[in-house]
Amino acid sequence: MEHFELTEHTANRPKVYTKMEGLVREMQDPESGVPVRSQKLFLTSIPAAFMGYDLIEWLMERLSIEDSSEAVHLANLLCQSGYFFPVTDNKTLTVKDDSSLYRFQTPYYWPSSAAHGHSPDNLEYAIYLAKRSLRNKQRHGLEDYELEALNNLKKTLQNKWDFVIMQAEEQVRLAKDRKKGDKIVTDSQERAYWRVYRPPPGCLTLEILPLPLAACRLERQQKVAARGKTVADAKKEVQFLQSSSDRTRVKTSVALDSLVQCANTYLEYDPFLTPVQPSNPWHSDDPTFWQINSILVEVPTERRVRRWGLSMEELVSDPTGLQEFTNYLRKEYSHENIRFWTAVNDLRRSSQSQIQNKVKEIYAEFLAAGAPCEVNIDGKTMEKTQSELKTPSRFAFDYASDHVYTLLLKKDCYPRFIRSEHFKALLAAGVQPSHKKRFFNFGGPTKKKTSTSGASNGGANNVNAGTNTQQATTARGSSHDLARGPAATAAVAATAANAASAAAGGDVLTPPTRPHGLPGSLSHTNVTAEMRCETPYR
Repeated sequence: MEHFELTEHTANRPKVYTKMEGLVREMQDPESGVPVRSQKLFLTSIPAAFMGYDLIEWLMERLSIEDSSEAVHLANLLCQSGYFFPVTDNKTLTVKDDSSLYRFQTPYYWPSSAAHGHSPDNLEYAIYLAKRSLRNKQRHGLEDYELEALNNLKKTLQNKWDFVIMQAEEQVRLAKDRKKGDKIVTDSQERAYWRVYRPPPGCLTLEILPLPLAACRLERQQKVAARGKTVADAKKEVQFLQSSSDRTRVKTSVALDSLVQCANTYLEYDPFLTPVQPSNPWHSDDPTFWQINSILVEVPTERRVRRWGLSMEELVSDPTGLQEFTNYLRKEYSHENIRFWTAVNDLRRSSQSQIQNKVKEIYAEFLAAGAPCEVNIDGKTMEKTQSELKTPSRFAFDYASDHVYTLLLKKDCYPRFIRSEHFKALLAAGVQPSHKKRFFNFGGPTKKKTSTSGASNGGANNVNAGTNTQQATTARGSSHDLARGPAATAAVAATAANAASAAAGGDVLTPPTRPHGLPGSLSHTNVTAEMRCETPYR
């Protein structure tokens, strides 16, 4: 596209003209533009013309338009603005997606040109009509509305009519010296120009916006300079500059980099962009995803723990993360800070009838002198909180809560939690939903042992059978060791040892005596109790 120099004229015109002119200049490019050539119509040759379907096809390809009706609409707007016109039909300024012929308007007659940037005056129109009346009436004859306009202009411009006739005769004389092809193109362009600015009655045309003149702009600037600034204007400007100095300003490139970095950070946790693991329960009817990602879980997933390390907000917004954070602070003897912060958040969401009692309880437990869980806040924060307590409300402790959250929890406790062994242990023990372990191998392929009959191999077969029995028993015992008590586990181990000893020809061990009162089969209550005792507290 050709670049335009920003002159005094282009700086004052509407920007839409610049965009339309740029598009029309691309159309007129001899290599990549709309094909313009001499078109043959019956026995005549029409110079410098192009067809309608070539124009529509070029617009659809250049602007990536899928619907041809949209391209036709854009072409009609350009035609009605005066950038090209129909060759054969002078009455309607419409573009058709067919073999109709059209011609580009010369830049001298464009709406935003320097010579005709404003609406043309009656003197120019009178010269044009007088020139046509002096030429061949069969080819250049005036229509009825043009004859009426010419008669009205004779009355309006009576004192200048001699000048109008003289200019018209001079232009007719100069036109005779031109070539026939150039004369046809020039006449059609001038006629199309006046068809836009002086349309026939009842015909559609675009309203040409008056362009602001440089003189008018200069006059406005002079008026503003002459008026000067008052004291009120100076105060407003100072106030505006002060408010602007406090506002954070970031370059667009830096802001975009931050957005891209944030999107990449949370890409793993976006269910629309990253598939859920192990599977989507709405698609697979497998509730595992809901179970391992419930609100409170004993062992969180690795992805969930890694998300706690992104920010303090991610940690405290997860109930499981808040619970683990509280457990860590309890070990560090600083859990009163997180307890105070959660109590204030609970106060904000409480009903109005509970506000008075909860305010007293929070103050007595965390802020009063000698409180059992007194938080460490400065004197200024304490004074502001004391003033808020004169009229207790759900927001009475907000100032103290923000102080504890920002200075104590976010800047001190949270970094220590991320670097602690407690967090590393949670990360190492995190559940991996994508890797499922198979505890039971029912229906799986098994190897069949081939047996041989013979006295010499009998002992070996017995030893193999005993060894296989011992391995199977040990495997069953190890797979169910979490569901057995100490006595049951010992009994299983003794049985396996006896089988191995008998196969080898040794002595049979006596199984340990079951404790008094232990039933033959472990009940669900006993198993649960034993598991609870053996499971360490997290």
